[in-house]
Amino acid sequence: MIAPIRFKPEQRWMVDNQHIRFQRDLGDGLLLFLVERTGGPLQIRAADGCLRMPDRAWAVEAFAEGRLRQVSTLENLTSARRQAQQREYAPDQVAELDPKAALRRFVLEGLDRMGVHVLGDRALHLALCALWAAEPDKAAQFGKPNPRTVRRWLKERGTPGERTSRQMLSMSGRVARSRRLPSVTLWLLQKAVLKYWSTPLSIADVYAWLACWVERINRWRTQSPHTWPLLERPSMETLRQDIRRLECYETYAAKFGEKLAKRRFKANGKGLSAARFLQIGCMDHSLLDQIAVIDGEYMLPVGRPWLTVIIDVKTRCVVAFVLSYEPPSLFQALECIKRANQPKLHLRSRAPKFPVLSSIFGRFDEVVVDNGWEFSGKSFEDGMADVGTSVRWAPVASPTYKAIVERFFGTLNEILNKKAPGGVLKPELLREMGYDPTKDAVLTIAEIEDLIWEAITYYHIEEHSGIKRPPADLWRQDMEAYGIDVIGDDHQLDRMAGAMKFPCTLSRSGVEMFGLTFHDQHATGELLEDLISLQPIQGQRKGSATAQVKVKYNPANLGEVHVWNQRRNCYVTLPCTDERYSAGISLWHHQQLKAWAKHKGLEFSTQEDRLAARLKLVEMIQQSAPELRLRQRRAVARLLTAPKILKALKGNSATLAYAPSRQDGMAPVIPHDTLARHRIDGDTPPNRPPRASKPKGRQRPEQAKPKQHPTPKHSPADALTQKPWKGFKL
Repeated sequence: MIAPIRFKPEQRWMVDNQHIRFQRDLGDGLLLFLVERTGGPLQIRAADGCLRMPDRAWAVEAFAEGRLRQVSTLENLTSARRQAQQREYAPDQVAELDPKAALRRFVLEGLDRMGVHVLGDRALHLALCALWAAEPDKAAQFGKPNPRTVRRWLKERGTPGERTSRQMLSMSGRVARSRRLPSVTLWLLQKAVLKYWSTPLSIADVYAWLACWVERINRWRTQSPHTWPLLERPSMETLRQDIRRLECYETYAAKFGEKLAKRRFKANGKGLSAARFLQIGCMDHSLLDQIAVIDGEYMLPVGRPWLTVIIDVKTRCVVAFVLSYEPPSLFQALECIKRANQPKLHLRSRAPKFPVLSSIFGRFDEVVVDNGWEFSGKSFEDGMADVGTSVRWAPVASPTYKAIVERFFGTLNEILNKKAPGGVLKPELLREMGYDPTKDAVLTIAEIEDLIWEAITYYHIEEHSGIKRPPADLWRQDMEAYGIDVIGDDHQLDRMAGAMKFPCTLSRSGVEMFGLTFHDQHATGELLEDLISLQPIQGQRKGSATAQVKVKYNPANLGEVHVWNQRRNCYVTLPCTDERYSAGISLWHHQQLKAWAKHKGLEFSTQEDRLAARLKLVEMIQQSAPELRLRQRRAVARLLTAPKILKALKGNSATLAYAPSRQDGMAPVIPHDTLARHRIDGDTPPNRPPRASKPKGRQRPEQAKPKQHPTPKHSPADALTQKPWKGFKL
């Protein structure tokens, strides 16, 4: 026996994406449905291909397959009840939002069981009394409603047998009310709203425009021979609500630009994910928000330092960081890669209960970076290719693509920066407290590094909300499963991960770069013998061998450069001939000394002159440092402390330690053979087109032209039909 489905006259259904309306039962199980689009009867195709009338067996089968479903009839409902029918509310949510919903359900379902429909007031009163007498326990919870109210419930809140919970909910305050303003005022409000979203004007500016036009229209109506009612000026809150109601992607883009509109409305895509640790690393820079530091040796306030970090995507562990008060540069990026390859042995004494913290190191298969010049240049890409690490650039102007590292900066700000001494406070608080961070800051670079290590230790052992586990615990799990892949030769890594210059000319005198000469008699001779046969004859100097080579150097130390030997697939180190001058000096420092010496008119040719220029500059800085501004002090500190930083990096660098897996958490270390020896294109830099970058300076986004909007529902022509109205143009 086929289970019956209850069909009612004029009940709307949908089958195979077409709307139908049930009319009546024809008998013998046949059903009459009318197709709303054509008005003709619905016919179905039988198994033999013939068309026939639908029957109950077909209806049950189509309903079970999901092809036939009922559609709510909304034509006879009020606007509020129509919106209630289209919304989704759970029964417990309805009871929480409207305590009287239970009363409406009790009354309507009880009257439906009694067969009571729309009656007069006396008949409904008697039916309610009978319902209260039949179910006194439930009725005791409610007060008896007015018969006229019950009659409205019977008409508007569903049909017998279909009293849904959402129809029991009162929509008072949950739907937009009809506007009670004159049509002219509504039209002016609409014009004001469009003016706000299509121009740079503020809400106050647009409200002033609206008020002026209301006053002009009222003056015209006062002078008109007809009796026109004066317009009441809407409040600014009314205008603000109308503006907010129209806020969407299109309006926001028209006022503030596509970039801000996408950031505000477009949903984020799927974030970065990795199958194991050391598969993908995410690297970025950040200017520490709340830290002001000084140089410990020269006592110079140098402002807020830059922090460069690389984070493992799978475990969220901070594998390495570099702290410097120089702007983001290639040196910081490559130094972070090198530090990531080194064990953190000093953490054994800092957190002896968690030995895994010292094992958070290794070589990444891929790094994700933004489009900063230090990352998008060919030097960084070539260095990563030598290491065997691929580079993925995030889309331009998409900070959410690297949300993992961006969130870490926020976490570090909460853990450390807002609690550290020497914080950079708001200007109004500085005035109240008499605090000057350029004078009162007490943190040095070394102290901040120590605090950051303490914060990272806490971060690694605390449960991470994204992975629901402590990052160090997840690192330990993958470390025991896969082992740690590292670059076994630190010296080779130093040569591969450096800034690149190509082409450079190698002659019998060595390589000349930045006004300095890099030469070693034995190494230069061997290089020329290996490379001369690979060089074209055309362009060779007469009687002297030369070769075009690729050179890598450390921007923080011009004491030596590394020349690529294409024949032997290795780098050869050439020291600077001016050893005393170049020891520990950075490229930026060297260029500043050259510029200063040129400005002073010094002869910049011999080693003695360069040393004298360097000494004079340091003496001048020390004498004038107290009067320098903050930006100048920061530049001065970069000049004075570059050798110190380099010396600290060399002195504190960790050495690789290899040990078999044991119970204290040490995992097998897997030495990684670099790709530099196997690269066929080792002497050729990447030839890809340059990466896109952000435009320099802050540019104001172009204002999009306001789109054409539909004609307002209330036109001023309804109220103003006289010819003088044509004189008003908005």
